[in-house]
This record gives sequence, C-alpha cells and structure tokens, in this order.
Amino acid sequence: MLALFVIGVLAACGALLVIGPARAVVLVASRPSTALAVSLSVGAVVLIWAATLIWTADINWPAPATFGKKLVAFLTSSLLVGALIAPTARAMQYLLITSNLVGTVFGASTVNRRGVAPSAGAGRSWSGIPRVNVLLVGSDAEDDRIGVRTDSMMLASVDTQTGNTVLFGIPRNLQNAPFPSWSPMRQVWPSGFNCGSECLLNGVWDQGTQHANLYPGDPKPGLTALRESMSEITGLTPDYAVVVDMASFQQLVNAMGGVTINVRQRVPIGGKVENGQIVPGSIRGWIEPGVQHLDGYHAMWYSRGRATTDDFNRMARQRCMVGALIDQVNPWMMAERFPQIAKVVQDNVYTDIPSEHLPAWAELVTIMQKGTIRSLSFSNQLINVSQPDFPHIRDMVQAAIASQPLPTPTFTDGSPTPPAFRPSPSPTQTPAPASTSAPSSGPATGGTATPSPSASHTPAEGLVDVAAAC
Repeated sequence: MLALFVIGVLAACGALLVIGPARAVVLVASRPSTALAVSLSVGAVVLIWAATLIWTADINWPAPATFGKKLVAFLTSSLLVGALIAPTARAMQYLLITSNLVGTVFGASTVNRRGVAPSAGAGRSWSGIPRVNVLLVGSDAEDDRIGVRTDSMMLASVDTQTGNTVLFGIPRNLQNAPFPSWSPMRQVWPSGFNCGSECLLNGVWDQGTQHANLYPGDPKPGLTALRESMSEITGLTPDYAVVVDMASFQQLVNAMGGVTINVRQRVPIGGKVENGQIVPGSIRGWIEPGVQHLDGYHAMWYSRGRATTDDFNRMARQRCMVGALIDQVNPWMMAERFPQIAKVVQDNVYTDIPSEHLPAWAELVTIMQKGTIRSLSFSNQLINVSQPDFPHIRDMVQAAIASQPLPTPTFTDGSPTPPAFRPSPSPTQTPAPASTSAPSSGPATGGTATPSPSASHTPAEGLVDVAAAC
C-alpha cells in the first residue's frame, strides 16, 4: 500500500510539473463531471489509506494491552487518521465548491460574442494572440434608479507575452458615445448616443436593454451594446466582460478580509449635491486620509463617493482600489476565505468567460503575476467629455499600449484643449484672484466644515503605474 501511494504521489507531482498547478486545478474544476470523479477517487483512496492505518494499529496492538499502552496506541492511530482525513475533506469541499462556481458563473451564452478564442494546447493557449482585453463594469442599480447604470467602466488590456496590463478608465459622463458600423445600435443612434447631457455613456446599457429586439437570443443585450460602444471609443475589442454590482462589491471585500489602501484625501460617506452645494446632513461620515485597512462598507464608499470631488477623482480612486485588491490576493488568503469569496462571486458577479477558456486563463494569470499594472484614466484633464475627440482617444490608447508619450490633441471641432495639454503659465504671470464662491452649508461629521464639491486632491494624470499613483 505504501509503495502504491508513493508511486501515485510521484505521478501526480510529475503531472503538476508538466501542466502547472493552477492550470491543473482549473482543468479539473472547469469540468464538473471530472471534478466529481476526482473527488470520489480521492475519497476512496483516503478511506482505503485510513483503513490501512487502523489495520496496522490492530496488528501492532500492544501485548500485554495495559491501559497506558492502549491509550497511546489509540491516540497515535486516531491522530494519523485525522491528519489524513481532515485536509482531504477540505480539499474535496473546495473542489466541489469550485466546480459548482464554474458551472454557475462561467456558463454564459456566447451569442453575439466577439473577441479572441484561445487554443486548448498546454503552454501555448495564447499563441498568435498578442493582447486580451477585458471590460470591467461596476453597476450601480439603486432603488431610485430605473434600469442598470454602469457608473464604473474600465478596459483592461493584457499583453499575453509579458503579462503587462494597462487599465483604461472611461468616464461615465462621456457624451456622444459612438457605435461601430456593424453594431445594431446604429439603427437607433446612427450618429452615436447623442442627445446632449441626458445621453451619457453610463446609459448605453439601458439603451441596449430597451432595444433587445436588435440582439435576438442575447441574454445581456445591454452589456453587448456597451461592449460595442467601448470598442469604438478605444479602438480595442473587449474579448471578455466582468460585471459587478457595487452592493456585492461590499460583500466581496468583506469576504476577502478587507483591503489596505492609501487614502489620499477625505472621502465622504453618503452625500447629496443640489445646485452645486452639498445638502446639509446628507454626509453620514468620512474616510480619513492615510494608510487604512477598510472593510467592505468603507471600501465601497471610497470607490463611489463623489459629493466633495467629481467623477474623475472617483475614477482615480477606483483604479487604486483595483490595484490594492490585486496586490493583496495571495494563495493563503484565497485558501482561507475561499468558501466566502466563492459564495459572493456566485451570487453577484456576471462574466461571459466560457468555462472552456478557464485553463487558458489560468495560464495567463501566472504570466500576469510577473508583469506590471499601469492605468490611463480619461479624465477631464485629458479629454473634453462633452465633445470627445474619439480618434485622439484611440491614439492615446495605442500610445499607452506601446509605452510611448501620449499624443497632443489636434482639435478641429473647436472644442477646448484639455488642461493636461495646455501650455504651462509663465512664472511672471499675474496670480489669479482668490475664489469668492461661498462655502457649502452644514457641518460634516466630527464638527469640521463640509468642503464644496469642487475641493479635491488632484490625482496623477496620464499613463501611471497603479502602485505609484496610489
């Protein structure tokens, strides 16, 4: 029995060295029937092995069998059996949880899907595919809102050779969102989603849902419409998409044990702005500056609060949150909290990554761990959100991917030059007069004055390393 066990362990280790641990786990977990077969096989082997321990203890039962010897023999055999069964039972539990998670989350329809499709060969899944683009969407479907509002939109572009990743943050209030020539939405909006300040990018999802007849058989027409618009905005085709509701984001951070992040400015909890002023009493508290370990509730407000700042500052904080969460993920934490994390993901996260692509993604994740994460947030310092120059946005995307300086915009439509590209003022220039705007009314929590919505810490602009920017 010992010889067979050693041979089995050596064979398993050899297979892991050839396939890779992460890929091997995903290969099993992404196939529910395989996962069940492996679980039953491992359970049978462990039961047989436990039986041999008990049999050995019986054969070697002390004679004469005094109480002391009986106790030592019983405790020794019990500890050996427990040490074998306990981790195996946990491993089987995790394997079955993973299999159930994969079947639930990664079983999306591929109707109307555009993008890359990795091969099935081990070690060469992304051969011939230089980049993979993933659309990351944070939805904010509150009770007082009709439909889904995508208030956080990022496009992550991953170099499959180096693992280097660029996060492109697209503002929710971007106007005139275009659609590709092949998009069904061109039938409704031939000149883009263009109806002034009422037609913002975060309303494209709802437009796709309202015109679901243009996407027959598509379970997420809103997401498809958003993907199409994002491809025209950035020039990159979103190969996959992941959608997380902000409420479940709170649960996810709690399941991960919180998140440590460097808070660069006071961020309000709650807050409502009317006529450019914060409504007194609407701010329920503050997240103070400094390195802090935030629970899910405070992490959510750090990522969404904007009563004292603006959409662009919030975008900068969101990219910092993404970087912080990625940085703290490690195998021990995932193993310890896996059931809680799996529960939140299964109930609240949607993705169109097919289960058959998961082995290739396991391979890509190992490459990404060796790369860098940079971000380019298209704030009002870089673009004019009311009159976007989409060719210039696409040029900046290509420059960021190639690690080149961002091109200076050439405006032919008469729109103003974004602040980041304006000439710096002369040192001898006369200082501008102090602002005479009245402060907003109402004290903040703790007795301090509530800042006006324009007061903010200026985040780093341009292509920056996520860790350095935060």
